[in-house]
Amino acid sequence: MSRLGRKKVQRKCKIRGYTLEPDAVNEMLSFASNFDDSAPDDDAIDLLLDFLETQPRKDKETVHRLATKLSRADAAIYDGDDDCVTSTSEPDWHIIDAFKVPKFRYDPIKKSFYKHAGRLPIHGEASAKSALHKDRFLLLSQIISRHKEFSRPAFGSKSSDSGRREISPIQSLIGQTGRRWVMGLISQLEDGHFYLEDLSSSVEIDLSNAQITAGFFVENTIVVAEGEMLLEGIFQVS
Repeated sequence: MSRLGRKKVQRKCKIRGYTLEPDAVNEMLSFASNFDDSAPDDDAIDLLLDFLETQPRKDKETVHRLATKLSRADAAIYDGDDDCVTSTSEPDWHIIDAFKVPKFRYDPIKKSFYKHAGRLPIHGEASAKSALHKDRFLLLSQIISRHKEFSRPAFGSKSSDSGRREISPIQSLIGQTGRRWVMGLISQLEDGHFYLEDLSSSVEIDLSNAQITAGFFVENTIVVAEGEMLLEGIFQVS
């Protein structure tokens, strides 16, 4: 086992902006232990980390594959085999198993992402479709909340005083007057009638006076709309 401890490897990884699972760290330590005392462990680990940084996946299999290629290239240098050295170049494309890609979800309460620990089935359940739209909405919602036009003032002043806009939940539009900004998913709950839906409620929208920006908008598209609530209970987009 290399003299370089696991904590030191993880510290080097964090400097590069990522972390490794324990089994991947063990692969790195095993790779470093193959070199003699004339080659410092730090140099071997840094070289492997430099190659790992260019990889889309950073797991045990990737570390093992890179370590094997580097070991072969090192042996080829001593043997004078240039063909073996040049053959260690990476392929132009990689096949990534979708079930091995980490899935993250957004927690609107803690305002942070967490890793989904559940099983990823091949066939989706009945709730998978609604969960897909919910995850999309929460992901876009946190992006909008950090935009300079929609972020809340830091010291508690009203958004209107600072020139910023505020996204209103659709459920809060009932009984409200004046212009509002809403974010929702375009749907057609009734033939010929379009609605905006968010996690709280839905509202029918009137697009007769809408000024549509550049883009391609279809059903199930999540949009931000400006307008006001009419007495008929319809949100008129303007």
